Amino acid sequence: MEIQELILKKYGKFSDHHITFRPGINIIYGGNETGKTTIHSFIRAMFFGLSRGRGRAAKMDEYQIRQPWDSPGAFLGSMRIAENGDVYRIDRCFDRSAKPLSLVCETRIVESQHPQEDLDALLGGISEAAFVNSVFIPQASCETDEALAEELRRYMVNSGSSMDSEIDVSRALQSLRKRKRQYEQQKKKEDAALEEEISKKQGRADAVRSELERLRAQAEACQSGRTGRRGGAGRGGTADRYQEAGYGGAAGGYQEAGYGGAAGEYREAGHNSRAGEAALPGMEEPPERAGNEEKGVSPAMRALLTAMLFIAGALTMGGIFLAEGEALRIFLGVFTVIFWAMALGVYALFRPRGDEKKEEDSRVEDGPECPPELLKEIWNREEEYQKLQDDLEILYQQHVRIDGADTEITALTLAIDRICEISDGICRTNGGRLNEIASGILAEITLGRYNRIVIDDASEVRIHTPSRVLGLNQVSGGTMQQIYFALRMAAGELFMEKTTLPVVLDETFAMYDDRRLEATLRWLKNSGRQVILFTCQNREREILKRL
Repeated sequence: MEIQELILKKYGKFSDHHITFRPGINIIYGGNETGKTTIHSFIRAMFFGLSRGRGRAAKMDEYQIRQPWDSPGAFLGSMRIAENGDVYRIDRCFDRSAKPLSLVCETRIVESQHPQEDLDALLGGISEAAFVNSVFIPQASCETDEALAEELRRYMVNSGSSMDSEIDVSRALQSLRKRKRQYEQQKKKEDAALEEEISKKQGRADAVRSELERLRAQAEACQSGRTGRRGGAGRGGTADRYQEAGYGGAAGGYQEAGYGGAAGEYREAGHNSRAGEAALPGMEEPPERAGNEEKGVSPAMRALLTAMLFIAGALTMGGIFLAEGEALRIFLGVFTVIFWAMALGVYALFRPRGDEKKEEDSRVEDGPECPPELLKEIWNREEEYQKLQDDLEILYQQHVRIDGADTEITALTLAIDRICEISDGICRTNGGRLNEIASGILAEITLGRYNRIVIDDASEVRIHTPSRVLGLNQVSGGTMQQIYFALRMAAGELFMEKTTLPVVLDETFAMYDDRRLEATLRWLKNSGRQVILFTCQNREREILKRL
């Protein structure tokens, strides 16, 4: 490709300014502040457009710097290029125009319907980053930036695999890393919300558990006066009955059961409904029997009934001795047995379970009864604790599902590592070509002083001499510029296999001595490329005259 003409209609200090070029080396000579760098910037803008920065960066980006001086409302230009025998005109409007780009083939008088795609094809698919890090060298600076390493990686991987320029390893890695960050951020956010909810539920469960322990201890204390005495009667102490009911006292069943949650202890006791309340502490007997005891016969009435039945038995027994007939004596004997049996039955039925029971009841009445309200409160706390445990189990299951995102993150990490491993291997294999081309260029422009440079795996440049290996910081500033120039030109040859773009240089040789400058210009002339050189010195022109 060759640039034939630049038309700076409204760009920076220029207005309707035309510049024509020819094949080979073109020198744009001018003093300071004559607009050389503006023209240099215009070439890049016509190929790739002007990007606008944001925030503070917008104040010093190319878009703001190259605004027209005399007519801010118009910001546009044109360029004519020749490629494969056809002449194309590129028209760009850099402001917010409805038609920012147009491409016309003037040879065939055809306007492109897809100007951006067709222009990319004319440029051989080279990206702006590759262009500005190879053949487009800014004012007095040959250094490259990190974008060159990425572009070289993409090129080497493509050339080492399918030669498909559409494969962009850097973009693929960027996409995978972006997805990985999204998964990590989403997981972190969900984890934080879930852990906060779990913390709240767990805190409430701990509080309910402490309250439950306190209530159980209180219930146990209310029944402590009955514990030992009930055990002697064969009914078990209060703690035993409390544990059997599924509640376990604070000092007994609760600790022995190793209370791990309301559901486990409660279900093990067989309590699945409110029916269990009948066996809770303070309710030793079913309501029917308790009611009979409350309505029991007084001791005086019991003694009276017993005495009357005993006397009736004695009278019938006396009648046996007075009766004359055998049948009558038998009849009276039967009634005697019946009356005495009834007397014993009345005495046994209405007595308070013997003397031991009387003694126990007398002691029980000295201790406090367990209030029904307390038992109900224990029941409510049990159910609340059970619900909290169920909620926590659901939350923990959700946490396990969130942990499943780790699988995606791990898969993405493995993919990224694998791509990097493969691309690094390809780069090591194909990197020799870049080193070979750059070494040949450097040897020619340094007149054989340095004939081999190598870019290692860390993208560090090493200069090999017959006696030792040097780093960039061990050579002069001029030699460093020449090394970067050689690397740029070598990268340009690798990138531009489909088309050859012009070399655009802005005061690139300011630090070259005359001998190396002449060698560099000779290499450029022999390369067969179109070269556009911006300079404020005459020595380039004088050297070219000799060549």
